[in-house]
Amino acid sequence: MAFPRQHHELHRRVRRAALAALAAAVGLTACATGPRPSFESDQPSLAPTGDAAVDAVLERLDAVGISQFTADYTVLTRLGGLNSTATVVQADNSRRSVTVNDIRFLNGTGNAATCNLTTDECEAVINDARVSDVQLSHDFYGPSMARRLRVDAGRRIGDTSGYEITQAGRQALCVDVPVSGGTKVYCALENGALARYDGADLLIELTAVSDVPDETKFASS
Repeated sequence: MAFPRQHHELHRRVRRAALAALAAAVGLTACATGPRPSFESDQPSLAPTGDAAVDAVLERLDAVGISQFTADYTVLTRLGGLNSTATVVQADNSRRSVTVNDIRFLNGTGNAATCNLTTDECEAVINDARVSDVQLSHDFYGPSMARRLRVDAGRRIGDTSGYEITQAGRQALCVDVPVSGGTKVYCALENGALARYDGADLLIELTAVSDVPDETKFASS
């Protein structure tokens, strides 16, 4: 039978060991799950892929944020054969207006908004769900296409091919990326704006472009 002092010391050792084991378990859990998500970690990666043809197009798409332009697009949503139009305007101070059919996204204008140009109704948030039927997002002309291209580059099943085309009277740099199910085509203008995307889901084609931002496209109705 242990004396009281010995029993107390044994209890202290057991408690210390238990706490150490708990700390180790917490540490392992943190390693397994990684750091808690943050706004910074949610930002898209701008890292190159290591594929020269892909990275040349990505370099343009990644730089679109510093350009000023007005770009008109036609969009074919292959599922359902839906034809749409879109206009992107990027002006000074990073003001952006993206109109897809009758839905307009306004950002950098003081208050972000998603507006229905037919009903004159706006909500004070960028809501991509308003154009989910078209399968586009408000940043389809640059950032979202860059994210897509990085994903497809990682999934490619063959060699990529880089080349140039003329789209809407402008030179565009393109890359063909072979993936399971077919080849996807990404093209970007020198100013970084999307010139063409051809995939199993969508066909997006630039039809007109100007270096002058169309200020009328910043109206909410």
